[in-house]
Amino acid sequence: MEEAYRPRALRVMAEHMSDDPVWDSDLDHMGPVVLHDLGVSAQLVQRLQAWNERYNAIALTGFEFAGVDEEQRWRQDGRALAYELQNELPDIEISYFEDADPRPLRDRRGP
Repeated sequence: MEEAYRPRALRVMAEHMSDDPVWDSDLDHMGPVVLHDLGVSAQLVQRLQAWNERYNAIALTGFEFAGVDEEQRWRQDGRALAYELQNELPDIEISYFEDADPRPLRDRRGP
């Protein structure tokens, strides 16, 4: 029996969709993932989806936040969620698209 595919690396990244805002970057599996299938808690999945919905809510503004503070808070919230995802999936390398640090989260200090 073939073992089920499990990604090695995922990226938390907002997108114009209602799915989980987490992406597999493996060339054979590139695209959004279903976090529930990976064993992520329903609470974290819901909070990641709500974070992505905040991004989608500004679509009519050309994806411009109301102010710098709001954008900074949204980015910080996403980073905190990415760290939580790393804690729930310690065997998978998690990165966060919305900041300037390209290192995986497990290579940094976090909340």
